[in-house]
Amino acid sequence: MWVVTVFNHINDIRMFEYTTKNEAATQLAKYTNAVLSYTK
Repeated sequence: MWVVTVFNHINDIRMFEYTTKNEAATQLAKYTNAVLSYTK
């Protein structure tokens, strides 16, 4: 599972899960304050 974590504010961190890297990378490109990670 691919996870995009978006850091808006110290109390506003959002995580979105994707099944493919392409889906996650597309969403990651929309943010400047986010990271992409992979977990099993």
